[in-house]
Amino acid sequence: MPDRAHSRHVRRSRLIPIWALLLGAFIVAAIGSVPYYAGNDSYVLLLLGKFLCFAIFALSIDLIWGFAGILSLGQAVYFGMGAYFVALSLKINYAMEHPTRYGSKFPDFMEWNGLKELPGFMTPLISTPVAVICALIIPTLLAFIFGVITFKRQIYGVYCAVITLAEALILQEFIIEYQAYLGGFNGITDYGNFVGAPFLWLILAISVAFFILARLITHSRIGTVLKAIRDNDVRAEFMGYNVANYRIFVFCVSAFMAATAGAMYAAWVGIVSFLDAGPLLSVEGVIWTAVGGRATLIGPFLGAFLVRGLEFVLSGSWFANYWQFFMGVLFIAVVLWIPDGLVGTIANWLRRRRRGSIAQIRAEEDRIAHDQQRDWEPAGAAKSGEEVV
Repeated sequence: MPDRAHSRHVRRSRLIPIWALLLGAFIVAAIGSVPYYAGNDSYVLLLLGKFLCFAIFALSIDLIWGFAGILSLGQAVYFGMGAYFVALSLKINYAMEHPTRYGSKFPDFMEWNGLKELPGFMTPLISTPVAVICALIIPTLLAFIFGVITFKRQIYGVYCAVITLAEALILQEFIIEYQAYLGGFNGITDYGNFVGAPFLWLILAISVAFFILARLITHSRIGTVLKAIRDNDVRAEFMGYNVANYRIFVFCVSAFMAATAGAMYAAWVGIVSFLDAGPLLSVEGVIWTAVGGRATLIGPFLGAFLVRGLEFVLSGSWFANYWQFFMGVLFIAVVLWIPDGLVGTIANWLRRRRRGSIAQIRAEEDRIAHDQQRDWEPAGAAKSGEEVV
């Protein structure tokens, strides 16, 4: 008579539950239809595109912080690099089509700073596709180099956070110092933008694609290993996993997402500055992720829209002068009272309500872990309780 425990089928959870799929489709359709009832020149449409870019940026932070335990205070480096590559390309092309008042056909801020022509190393950026490729590949390559230098040396935790913070400060000072090439304090402006329905749909499509990609990674075997590394990297390394390689991989994916968000942000808004590559934006991204819910994937979207939406609503009142103070208090409150964020707290409450007592929850988690372990055993290997003849 077969063992009932061994004949039990492994229950696999859906990648995205049906109810979440329907709700997500409704939200995507609602956002995609905004240009029809708000108009292409609406300020609400401009804000919506910005919020989506910031949501992707927060998602990139959640992927490394929530699932791999890497707190990056310099994630805006990759966002800013992507933004500056695209902004430079658009500005160069705009200047070629609309000469400055002095008749020059290269960016005006370069002319104001004494340059006589477009620098030779920037000529490839005349091609916008080349600029987009650079905006995505170079930040990812930088993240790979950073990961090899840092994670291979087993620099984790607060030391890693401090190094990423220094990375953001260095890039910010680099932009300010080389004003003739990058615009300095004034940033890069007056090159037009792509605000409108087609580009909003592109941002929305990439947002959905990145969410699905993050869901695939975190719900795969790689995601399970990343969570084990997050919880106890020493134990994961003792079990034979190459902790550094896993962290380098997820860090590069995160940098690619942030760079993509920055590239779309530059094209959508029509202005970039050194603040878009500095530590302030990085810290704001961490706050958005914490408020929405770390390690939830949907939390960064909620946090970015909620916090940025509040900033927009309150910007016209006296409260605007105290916004940064409010952000600090909000972050402290989230850490102290709802450490799992809004989505995480609601999910935990629903889980307890649906699954009963703590003992029942632990038993269910143990059963799922046991089933996954059996599912991952190599073909031909003896199962638990079986003998090899």
